[in-house]
Amino acid sequence: MILTLFGVGCSGGTPSADLLPDGDFGVDTIGTPESDLERSTAEAHADAPLWLVERAGDATTTFEVSERSYNLSARNVGLAARIRFADGDEIFETFFTPASGLGPDYNSDGCTTCHVNNGRQGAPLDGAYLGVGPVVHVSRPGAGALEAPFSLPGYGARLQTYAVDGEAEATISILWEYVEGQYPDGTTYRLRRPVVSVVGRDGMLPVGAELSLRIPPQVAGPGLLEFVPESDIVAAADPDDIDDDGISGEVQWILDADGTPRVGRHGWKAESFDLIHQSAAALAEDIGIGTSINPAVGGIELGDDDLADLAFYVEALAIPAGRSIDDPTVIAGANLFESIGCTGCHTPRQRTGKTNTPELDDLVIYPFTDLLLHDMGPGLADGRAVFAASGSEWRTAPLWGVGLLDEVNGHLSLLHDGRARSVEEAILWHGGEARRITDAFMALTAEQRAAIIAFVESR
Repeated sequence: MILTLFGVGCSGGTPSADLLPDGDFGVDTIGTPESDLERSTAEAHADAPLWLVERAGDATTTFEVSERSYNLSARNVGLAARIRFADGDEIFETFFTPASGLGPDYNSDGCTTCHVNNGRQGAPLDGAYLGVGPVVHVSRPGAGALEAPFSLPGYGARLQTYAVDGEAEATISILWEYVEGQYPDGTTYRLRRPVVSVVGRDGMLPVGAELSLRIPPQVAGPGLLEFVPESDIVAAADPDDIDDDGISGEVQWILDADGTPRVGRHGWKAESFDLIHQSAAALAEDIGIGTSINPAVGGIELGDDDLADLAFYVEALAIPAGRSIDDPTVIAGANLFESIGCTGCHTPRQRTGKTNTPELDDLVIYPFTDLLLHDMGPGLADGRAVFAASGSEWRTAPLWGVGLLDEVNGHLSLLHDGRARSVEEAILWHGGEARRITDAFMALTAEQRAAIIAFVESR
């Protein structure tokens, strides 16, 4: 069975400022002796956005720039929280064995196998078999908006590529299909999208099976997003585009065990409403470790206290600071990022509410996400609905820490399936609600585009 999968991210907003190119997007800044970037820089110094210079994670922020940038505990937590953080870290760094519950089918033997240095594995090489790190989500069609995707009989919700004994559940190979394009100024670019081939243990997968290639997101960041009040996320939603700005962010509603609607916020399609449930799903589907939330073949193999400590470990990770905040190019790029409308979805500022850890209460944070679902168009669609998110809808990906991926993991695989090899490629894949913002980016001069990229890479 061979499917071409399209894959995420979001951007949007109303073009409004005077740092734009000639045409429908703003005033004329073209054709003067002074370069566009020099003019943008001069204006940016006078009015740099506050969110560029503020600490990304408030008092939790770390200024570490190394392969350990995603690994440190929140800088402001006390001894009790640090001890619990260490307890959760011990579980996160455990390598499971068959004796401790691994398998019988699995994709990795521990959290750090996929989340290397709390980051992510890169996208597969062209023509390679899928190894550790990226996974393929699988389901059969028919689930409703408040139902989790239906498991594929005989395979579950993930395809496992390793087995404790015997043949693996599935063999998956990846080819990359390339798409050529050109900016209005004549600059060319080359994008890619994955073609995924799957052979199941018993042969071809059932007709109609829905597949989606995913790479693991970085671990530093989701913790504080856990504490953004539901009311703030709901207030930002505009599913019917009442304000007529072309952006229609929707809340992902998920029913908890008691049937109470909860706001989804974690995962590429906001498919988890808290980190305990997200962690339990990963343990069960990728490692084969059962919990009280997701019992596996071997029953409950990780207790509730350990699961809670694991979730706390993610909650209490420090957020990497933005860098190069006094660089004129980065300042100009930040203003352009706002001017062409990217902050319409990549909302710079959020806040935390009350938590079980006082040091994490009432923080002002800068993740650059609204935590809402947006239609990103057919280019990124994977054809697989998850709860209310259609195949083309994705949660706005946070930007904090993204510029450190190469430092931490030695690559820059972006978007949900790792297709983008750079910030520029990730931007160019934005369609749907973000189409006009992508068009505005493409209409900028090369200097201006480079400034926006420099800003994003500074996060």
